[in-house]
Amino acid sequence: MKEMTSGTKLLLGGAAIMWLIEIVNLFINHQLSHYGIVPREVSGLIGIVLAPFLHWSLPHLIGNTIPFVILGFLVLQTKQLVFVSLVVGLGGGLLVWLFARDAAHAGASGLIMGYFGFLISHGFFTRSIRSILISVVAVIFYGGIVFSLLDFRSHISFEGHIFGFIAGVAAAWQLGRSKKQSS
Repeated sequence: MKEMTSGTKLLLGGAAIMWLIEIVNLFINHQLSHYGIVPREVSGLIGIVLAPFLHWSLPHLIGNTIPFVILGFLVLQTKQLVFVSLVVGLGGGLLVWLFARDAAHAGASGLIMGYFGFLISHGFFTRSIRSILISVVAVIFYGGIVFSLLDFRSHISFEGHIFGFIAGVAAAWQLGRSKKQSS
């Protein structure tokens, strides 16, 4: 069997950390989830880093794990997993901190939506056949998640979804711009 790449280890390690935190969180009534992003509160800035690893319930984590791994694996195929994760996590998280409604925002769905935004726009910005094919695969398997951008229920961080998506598109735009400048 072929040895796992460092990117695959990083992706699966991220998912494992989410699960370990959730196991602890189950025993303390999900108190750790309150360390998500709390908009416009200095103490809520730590949530920009922590929010993707924190979830409000076991079903919340289960619902995020599979798309996190699959879309993350597709991002990994572009060899940009670390860059995209940082832009989406930090950029999208900062936008949530600046503009979201007052609530603790936690969960990997902002990262997932960022991966999706990146994947569907990366092919457009880079004009790479490989990236276009990856975009098509992402749309075929996960195109329906675009509707979560319009899910304004109070217990859903639609802001995290929207700002994660925007940050993912921004990451794709930056990489496309860099590719054009180096050509």
